[in-house]
Amino acid sequence: MRPSSPDHLWAEARDLQAKGKLQKARKLLVQARKLAPGSAGIALELGVMEAQMGMFKHAVTTLRDTIRIAPNSPNAHYNLAEVLRAVGKHEIAVTHLRKTLQLDPEFAEAHFRLGDTLMSQGNVTDALQHLELAATKLPQDPEVQLTLAQGLLELEQPQRALPVLSKLVQAHDDFLDGHIEFLFGLNVHARSSQVARHIRSMEKLFDMDEVIVSFDNDDPASLSALKILADSYQASAMQERAAQIGKILQHRKSTRNAGALLLGTLAIQDGDFDAAEACFMQMIERDPRSSEAMYRLSGINRLKLSYEPVLQDMLSDTENTGASDRLYAGLALYRLLSRNDRPKDAFRALATAKAISAEKYPYSGKPAERSNSDNKQVFSPEFFEKRGREGYDGEGCIFVVGMMRSGTTLTEQILAAHSKVHAGGERDDMMSIVESLRHDLTKVPDLPPDWAAAVGKKLHEEMFKDAGDAIYATDKLPGNIDYAGLIKFLLPRARFVYCRRTPEDCALSTFEQNFSTSVRYSSDLKAIAHRYALHEDIAHYWMHTCPLDMFELDYDALVQDPQPNIRKLLDFAGLEFEEGCLYPNEVKREIRTASMFQVRQPISAKSVGRWRKFETELEPFTAELARLRKKLGLNAP
Repeated sequence: MRPSSPDHLWAEARDLQAKGKLQKARKLLVQARKLAPGSAGIALELGVMEAQMGMFKHAVTTLRDTIRIAPNSPNAHYNLAEVLRAVGKHEIAVTHLRKTLQLDPEFAEAHFRLGDTLMSQGNVTDALQHLELAATKLPQDPEVQLTLAQGLLELEQPQRALPVLSKLVQAHDDFLDGHIEFLFGLNVHARSSQVARHIRSMEKLFDMDEVIVSFDNDDPASLSALKILADSYQASAMQERAAQIGKILQHRKSTRNAGALLLGTLAIQDGDFDAAEACFMQMIERDPRSSEAMYRLSGINRLKLSYEPVLQDMLSDTENTGASDRLYAGLALYRLLSRNDRPKDAFRALATAKAISAEKYPYSGKPAERSNSDNKQVFSPEFFEKRGREGYDGEGCIFVVGMMRSGTTLTEQILAAHSKVHAGGERDDMMSIVESLRHDLTKVPDLPPDWAAAVGKKLHEEMFKDAGDAIYATDKLPGNIDYAGLIKFLLPRARFVYCRRTPEDCALSTFEQNFSTSVRYSSDLKAIAHRYALHEDIAHYWMHTCPLDMFELDYDALVQDPQPNIRKLLDFAGLEFEEGCLYPNEVKREIRTASMFQVRQPISAKSVGRWRKFETELEPFTAELARLRKKLGLNAP
């Protein structure tokens, strides 16, 4: 090799590059190119080095020369695409990435970059096939796995995305971006207990004070991460952390309303409605069309009639107002007009708003029908006669069940006022257990004899974990009525309080709420009737065909004549009467259900018969319920 030969200069440039002396290395490569203008290898290396030095204009020229010399070089096309991505020329970058893969279909990094670029252009479906290939070929690359999960979440495939993210954070527990994305997915698609578990694991892995401070800047990605953390802490009932982030968001110009919304919501959960009102009014002062602020104000009865015109305008403006804003506007308008004795106008706004949700999240009744069928097949009197003593023999567990909006929150609040009761709220222990069975109750008869005792013991321990000296613990998740047979199998001494309410009042109260997407039936009156009939059907089964230790509590009777009905409730639970149970509104505890405002007021019967104002509008519900009751052989109570 001659001292001044292109190969000698190339080798010397590599040595200098390894030592970090990029300027000197580049000069040698420029000399080598002049001596060997037809060398694709030298040109490629020079172009890559120029890109590393931030000399993108030079890099583009050099790499295009490389492709002219070697048009079938996948590396040349790939590196040119990388530079083009860096300077924002994504469409041309896509062309070169596709050419790279045409020349080398196994080029894993090219699949990743093409998928990532297509995602940035909004072409997620096309991106996904490339990201999946890249993830298979690069299983240890956290960025690849993260981008794949982001694509899956964007395509509404959480059942695939969440396992990818779970494996990612286990394999790379110091990869903060992975944890943040996992929290985002859990917040949207999982239960609050899963969010809580992960945010608590992050508290052990990271110094979260430092993490929060690191995100305290105006970078959009950092502010997005703060919002995700705030949602996670709020869902996990870690109020101080959530408030800490809320104050940061409130002081950032671009996130002031997000911070005020968070702090206002936390204030509602604490029962401080004055502080909540102040937060939401700040939002409206900054944005007079802040529909979510007006919706929150309507929930605590602090929304003024002067806001009607702007709400009407947003609700009817299908071209310039997003679906979410129209939904909030309609719900707020419904509450506002209802309280001002305009039921026809109010329901019209409500129906328009709920149609937005129903279209986006249609209801399917098949899972509920299958659940009833499986329950009756598995949990028969014969089953309990044969295997009913296999569960854990612990005492004190009370499950408050029924249809949503049937009075379960008030019932638990009454029990919470007793000195011997720990109120657990809407726990999701049973949902976790059912998930472990892959939502298939027909697997229960094939489980080993020691399964029920082990699972029941863990369930009992979880319910009493924070109970202190209390000897009773409650779970008021209404949907546990679907798992009452399984609960009885796990905890033979469990007691059930079944809350029943006038169907029309229950339907109206359900229809007017803005529940999560998991309660899809709440957006359609006929769907509510379907769910109501099925809940009546399984409740009748538990009380008459396969009797459980279940007390039927009539909500209407309770609120109209509290003391005798509260005494009956306490007698059933095995509790002595305490005067405080008559004043559940005075119980100081966090409430996170849709009834958080109502249960902080003294017991009142003003909600009884409220449906009569909307009798005509509720006819789709009443007619469908009558039809389904007849089909199921149910008599109206």
